[in-house]
Parts: sequence; C-alpha cells; structure tokens
Amino acid sequence: MKSVCSKGLRITGIAAAVSVMLLAGMLSGCGDSQKQTNDDIKLSIAEEGDLVTGKPYKIKADRNLQELRAEYGNLTAVNPVTGEDAGENEWFYVLPEEYFTSYELNYDSDSEDSNAGEANSLKSFTETFRATLEGGSAREVKQTFAVTDPLLPDQWHLYNIGQNPYGVTDAPLKKIDLNVIPAWRVILPEDKKQIDGSGVYAAVWDTAVDLNHEDLRERIYDPGIPGTENFVNIGLPLETLQEYPGEDHGTSVAGIIAASAMNRRGVRGVAFNAMVTSFSINEDEYLIPGAMLNMKQLNLVNASWGYDLYTSHEPALRDLYEALYENNIAVFHSHGNEFDEGYSEDDKPYSVSDCLEIPADCEFKQTDEMARYPFNIQVGSLNSLGVKTSYASTGANLWVTGFGGEFGADTNYPGRSSAALVTTLTSYDPGDFWDPDEFSPWRTEDNKYYTNMMNASSAATPSVTGAAALAYQARPDLTVSELRYLLARTSRNDTAMPSLALTPLEGYDDTYGEKVTFDYGWQDNAAGFRFSNWYGFGVVDAGALVKAALECDKDPVCSGMKDLPEVYVSANENPCAYTDDSRRLITCSFSDFQNEEGEPLGQTELLADALTFDVSGLNYLPEGLIDACALAASPEDEGITEHNIERKKAVFKVNALLELTAESQSGTKSLLKPLYANWDYLSGFNVPDDDDEEDNDENAEFLAPMDIAASAFYQEPLKEDPDRKYRMSIRSVCQIDVKKLNKNMHLTVYGRRK
Repeated sequence: MKSVCSKGLRITGIAAAVSVMLLAGMLSGCGDSQKQTNDDIKLSIAEEGDLVTGKPYKIKADRNLQELRAEYGNLTAVNPVTGEDAGENEWFYVLPEEYFTSYELNYDSDSEDSNAGEANSLKSFTETFRATLEGGSAREVKQTFAVTDPLLPDQWHLYNIGQNPYGVTDAPLKKIDLNVIPAWRVILPEDKKQIDGSGVYAAVWDTAVDLNHEDLRERIYDPGIPGTENFVNIGLPLETLQEYPGEDHGTSVAGIIAASAMNRRGVRGVAFNAMVTSFSINEDEYLIPGAMLNMKQLNLVNASWGYDLYTSHEPALRDLYEALYENNIAVFHSHGNEFDEGYSEDDKPYSVSDCLEIPADCEFKQTDEMARYPFNIQVGSLNSLGVKTSYASTGANLWVTGFGGEFGADTNYPGRSSAALVTTLTSYDPGDFWDPDEFSPWRTEDNKYYTNMMNASSAATPSVTGAAALAYQARPDLTVSELRYLLARTSRNDTAMPSLALTPLEGYDDTYGEKVTFDYGWQDNAAGFRFSNWYGFGVVDAGALVKAALECDKDPVCSGMKDLPEVYVSANENPCAYTDDSRRLITCSFSDFQNEEGEPLGQTELLADALTFDVSGLNYLPEGLIDACALAASPEDEGITEHNIERKKAVFKVNALLELTAESQSGTKSLLKPLYANWDYLSGFNVPDDDDEEDNDENAEFLAPMDIAASAFYQEPLKEDPDRKYRMSIRSVCQIDVKKLNKNMHLTVYGRRK
C-alpha cells in the first residue's frame, strides 16, 4: 500500500539550506542529471516539471515503497494541475512557492572570483527524499535538478536575489523584480493549466524579429493576412544586421515577452507560451494598425519605439489606435529615454539644457498619436536598484513602469555599472556583425545568441506586455479598460516599494525670478489612486495583476468596464482668460459638457477613464520677459532662410520655459508640461535642421487637435458644478494669444456613469 507524505515546511532558520539552491524556483529537473546516494533504491523522473512555476514532476521508484517523503517539496498521488492520478510507485513532486521568500547569496569564499560561488550555486538544487521500503527499513535518496533555461538565473527582472554575473559595480537589489513567480504558480482548474501565456497573441511592432532564433522559433505566429509579406514575419537576414547595427532590437523585445521555457536553451520570457507576430517598423505606419485589425487573433501590441521632440497630428492614425482600443487590443508604448538629453549640437541643436542642472525632465513626450492617444498604455522604466532609470522620460500620460535596467558592465563605459536585461540577441554568431556584449564580462561562447545589454524603455515595455499577456490568459475576454484599471490598481507605488519615494522637485528660475516646481512627486487622487509623473501608477506586479484579473467580476469597478466609455466634450465659449495684465498667465475653465449627439451632461456624474486637454490654439505674441519672444512669434519665410533657423531656436527657448498645469474638480493637480522640457510645438516644424534641404512637413499651426493626456485624474468624477471645475493653467515667458487659444481649447472626458 502506498502512502504520500511531506514534511512541514521549515522557513525559519533554513537560509543556509535554501542558499544551496538560490534560484531553485528557476531550475527545472533533468532526468539525465540524477545522482543516487543509495544503490538499492533508484528514483527517476518519468515526466519533467519546473521548480519555479510549480509544474509537477512525475517521479517513479524502481520498486514498491511503503512511503516517500521529501525534505523540502510536496509529494502527491494526484497531479495538482491536471488531476491525473500517479501510477504504481509514482508521485507528483512540487517545490512550494514559500521557498522563494527566504534566500541568501552563497559566495564561495575560497574562489578568487567573487561571483564564482554564486554562479555555481545557481546551477542546481538537490532534494533529499526518504524512502521507506515495504519491510519498514528507510533509505535516503538524493535527486539533483538542473537548469533547463541556462540563462534564466541571470534574468534579474524575473527573479532578483542580488545576483551579479554581469560584473556591474552596483549589483541588483533583492526583490526588485516583476514578481512573476506567483503568477506562474496560478492554476486554472477549468483549463487544467498554469498561467504561462498560453492562448495569448502579441504583435511585436519593431525591427524585424529573427524567426530562426532557438528561443523564439516555436513562438512565432503567422496571422495569414494577404498582402503583408513585406512587413509581417519577414525575418532578419545577417546582411541586414551587418548593414544596420541595432536591428537585433525587435528580437530582444520578443524574447522578453515570450522566449520559450524549459527547452534547455537560453532565457525565459515573461509569457513563455504566448505567440508573437513580427511587424516591421520600417513599413508605412498607417498600414501596420490596419493589418493588426485584420488578424484573426490578437490581444496585445508592443511598440518599443517613438518619436522624439517633433510634433505631428495624423487623424487617420489616431482613428486606427481608437479602433484597436475598441476591439480590445491593448497597445503598450515605450514612454521614452530622453530625461537627461538637453542640448546636443549634433542631435538636437535647438534644445536648451537648463533641465540638466536640476535635474528635471529634458523632453516633453506627448508629441505624436502613439504617445497622445489616451488609451495607449505608456510605460516607464525601472532599474535593478529599484529607482527610475537615469534616462527614463517622465510625464503626465505615463501609466505604469516596467523593468528596463541601466547600461550594464561595459569596459568602454566604466561609470555605467548597473545591470541591464538578459534576453535574446539573434541566431547568428555576434562576431559576424555588431556584438553589443563585446566588452561585457558576461559574454561567453555559451551565451553568444543572447545579450545582457538590453535596456531602456524598449526593454521595460515588453516586461509589462508579458505580464499583461498572463492577465489575458487568466481572463481571455479582458477589455483594455479593465486591463488599464487592473494595472493602476495592482502596480506598486512608493508605499509598497520604498525605493520609489519622491519629494516635489523644486528650484529657482532666473527668468521668472521665482521658485518653481518641476515635479509634484507622488499624489493621491480623489478616487484613491496614487500617481506620479515619474512612475505612473507604479511598478508592475505580475502576480497581483493575474490574481486581480481572475477576480475582476467580483470588483464592481472592473466588472463595470465591459462597454466602451461615454465621451463628453466641454462646450463653453471662451474658456480661457488672462489672469493678470501681463498676458503671460492664463487659466482655462471647462463646463457645458456634451456628448457626440449634442446631449448635455446635465446631472449625470462620470468617473473618468481618460481625459485630454486640446492646446492646439497655443500661439505666442511678440512681447514677453525675454527677447526671443518677438522672433518666436514672427511669421516664417518661404523655404530655408536664416530667419527660419533662428526663429526655430527662439521657439525652442520659449517652449522650454512654458508650463502647463491642470487641476480636477476634486483638487488633484497634474503637471502636464513642466518647465525646461524641450518641445518643438508651433516651432515652424517645416523648418529643417541646417543640413536638411527638404521641406516636407506642413506648418504646425494645422496640428489641431493637439490633445494632452493626464493620467492623474483617473476615476475621478466629472459633473456640472458652477463652483468646482476642471481647469488648466498656462505660464509663459511670452504673451499668449488668448483669442486663438479659445478657438480650439476644450476638455474631453471618457467616462462611465457613477
């Protein structure tokens, strides 16, 4: 007769034992790695599992046993995922999740390499079994489980215990990770599966993905859209890599989302059983969303790219993003990497660099439809030390933060010494093109198809896309509004992750001659959501996100987001007025809201799902605090002239000193456009740089509407109240033409009835 037994877990005081396994949660059993300490009892792995996800191993004994006990794991007669019964002298083995809450680094003090002991101890975990024979005698049997994703222990963004195989000066801080292990451990009883991204489809809109990569080729999905052969799943030839360094970008993004797991190769994606389709960024931007809408299956779009500085408005493109939203296809967009990019004579010759001294955000990022459409999910970037990455752009439209990392250990940049991300590179020997890891101590012959130098919001965005893919598996009918709500509710702010702590960023500006605020820090809005321009609603928590998705029907807010929100637009005439005689300070108040049919809001109260302020009428007058105002307000010449070049410089200067703030009816504030953030709006966009001889863009005054999104007011109420209104304030070094401003100024609120 067979019985099943497991010792009670002993978390307290087991640090020494647990440190032997370290990333045990990231190790999978290998049948060919068994070690026996007793010749007369042998165990074998009949079916492989995975220690990190808790996928059960089926273990088989070579003889009848009265009892089998495990020192650390649980043994059962029934597969806890599939419900399958074990056979004669078989057991299902799972290492409990609790073992990932207690760990210490285990350095080998006898090694000259300070990381050698750590690296060795990440390779395997040995379980001790106590087998009792039918006659009552007991034997001890040891089983060693080995890594099947060899580079998984290096992926700190998945599981961070302070590992440092990268040779960086500042090792990752424990627990600064995606918290994805609890998500992977969730069992879906009806499907008899665990959460791993199965059944979810993601589009990687980026440089072409290498379809032959060993960790991606099983994850590629052909959407079967006629006429897309030139930009869908086109692959990545070696010749392209050799001619255009950096074309490996899309492959690295795809690996973070969905690299295959448990295949004895490389890394693991966040949603390692999701499917991906590669859309080439080199194709016409209008064709891509249209093709996505024709896909039979698509849940998510990852767009780790964007436009810097220059403003455009393309209504047809906005309509396509709106169509994706209405079809419950979530678009994740990297928010940008220009926080510390002020004046650069080569790249941004007209920008100003006052931002670098604060330091404040150097660049306004709501410049194109991808960044401005309020239901596209903007993603910021965190490093392995638990703070915003040095380059990560901030902004009022930011939604959440993912894991982007810093620059990694590169002998060419010794000062840049915090870890980047480990992910897929290409299927080619990096010696045959441009190897980003050439000067990294991490690079070996064994990891040549991978990189530990992927970073920026480009890396942070797919970490969030992967987490969202897990949520879509948990709840396949998830709407984009539900997903945004769950991200806002479950992401970790400074109260859960103290390293995110912020205080208002203030300084003295010589031009205005007064103290100014460059960032408000964290704020609690009237709906109970905590927000900051640096982190959005916080750092994504994959475990909490998946569990909240499963409970959406029990949450009255989440369950009420099945239908699209109603849209109301303010209709009061001349909402903006000067607040003093300088004509540089303006306040706009919004009321008389109407829907598309012209029906008034009346006594209805809406809870805001999203809102935008249209600032397309913003124009300068010649007078102001600085001489540049006259030049900035002057008309453009035809063609390329010295006047146009100098005018553009002047507009950059006055725009950098422009401040836009908003306040809700509930009193919550949002810094829409901070001082010193460079922005080319109304700069004479068609004036090229000095070495550009083409004039191929229309004048910026035709950019209406120019909607600026504000996330801080999420779920706050909108109602007609003569005493309490939504307001936007403008502060400028130049006088503002309020008559032109009032031609287009309005507030749009997307909301649901309370």
